Amino acid sequence: MIAGFPWPFFVPLVIHALAGLTTVVMGILTFTAPKQPGRHPTWGVRYLWAYTVVFFTATLLAIQRWPADAYLLGLATVGYGAALGSYGARRYRLTGWMQRWLGNWWVVAHLCGMIGSYVVLLTAFYVDNAHLIPLLQRLPVLVFWVMPTLITLPFLVRALRRFAPRQPTSYADG
Repeated sequence: MIAGFPWPFFVPLVIHALAGLTTVVMGILTFTAPKQPGRHPTWGVRYLWAYTVVFFTATLLAIQRWPADAYLLGLATVGYGAALGSYGARRYRLTGWMQRWLGNWWVVAHLCGMIGSYVVLLTAFYVDNAHLIPLLQRLPVLVFWVMPTLITLPFLVRALRRFAPRQPTSYADG
């Protein structure tokens, strides 16, 4: 036992917490970097790698505390899926199949996926840990399910207004 946890749970928990913190920091660095070659895609790939560790450790932790932590596995799956889909939209934006499927709207899939994955990451953290934070423990649980989305929504709207295509892409154009 380490800090009251069996070591097969404690070790993935520490790795999970460090990867979660890394993901949060990489997300901030990615979101604030200029949207051009260089820092933005570099930090974005690091964000995805850190999220990969978060997903796999969340899976290990949820399995060990099943069914009480099953919802955390669901959140991890949704968040990681959004991050992967977002990365795929950006990575494969110039391929024929992606052009037929999304056209220039790949940027909307990229923005919604990355910001959505970040929201899910924060939601999972708050829902699972808010009871440990003195001032937050007085708030109803519903606040932690909704608060990250409400805080992040203006940033998503701003990003979509700035980067989304102005004209719809028609299938006849491609």
